[in-house]
This record gives sequence, structure tokens and C-alpha cells, in this order.
Amino acid sequence: MKYTYTKKHLNQFLSDNASRLLEDPKFQALIVEVKVAEDANSVFVNKTGHDEIHPEKGRIETKYTNYILYGNLRINSAGENKKGGFDILRIIDGVNERIFEIPHDVYYSQGKRYGNEFKWSSSYNKNDKIQINNTNLLLKYEVTK
Repeated sequence: MKYTYTKKHLNQFLSDNASRLLEDPKFQALIVEVKVAEDANSVFVNKTGHDEIHPEKGRIETKYTNYILYGNLRINSAGENKKGGFDILRIIDGVNERIFEIPHDVYYSQGKRYGNEFKWSSSYNKNDKIQINNTNLLLKYEVTK
């Protein structure tokens, strides 16, 4: 077996396999985290509890989702394990192409979590009555439509 793990080799591998790699939700989420930090003029840091530092908004944790499960959209690893680690929680809905930025204290005082999971209606309650509280919380802090 030959050593093919230099940055040059990995760059070529990424180029040759981008479509296949983007099928992996974790890989896609990492790319989204890096890109949104750049788009927001933040510094991407990928630290425990936050992914970026914005000059005005502070520490931002980005969560990305792109699939519906039982009428819900959801993010994982967004419970007590993140508490105190960010100033803003940015949620990117890749299904409906929407972005939300919820202040830390609002998220923890008003959002309902199921362990480390946060769920909301994939239709934003247009077609259902799923997770009304969480859905309304997101809509209050939407930054793009």
C-alpha cells in the first residue's frame, strides 16, 4: 500500500469524490459550517460549543439539517452538552432553505429539547400542529426566508 494522505493527495481525492462525499450528512454539515462562517465574516474555529466567532455576535454554534423525520426537522447535539458554549445558535434548514439565529439564553429558556435533540415542524405549522412552541421560536428569530 502506498502513502497517499498528503494535502495534495487529499485535495485530489476531494475533487474526484465531492459528489459522493456530499451524500454524507456529517461531511455536508461541516462544509456548511465553514461556508456560513465565511459568509457571515466570522472566523471558523470549530471549538467545543461553538463553530465560529463573529466580531459583533460573539460565539456562534451552527447546526444544519436537511431531512424530515415524521414531519419534524431536527438538530442533534444541541442540549445541555452545548449550554454555555455559544452566544447564538444558528440553525440552517436545508430542506426549506431558511436560517435562524437564536440567542443562547432564549434557546435554553424557551426551547423544548428532547435530550440533546431539538425538533420543529417541517412545514412550519402550515400543514400540521407539530412542535408549535419550537416552530414559533424559530420563526421569531428567522434571518432569511
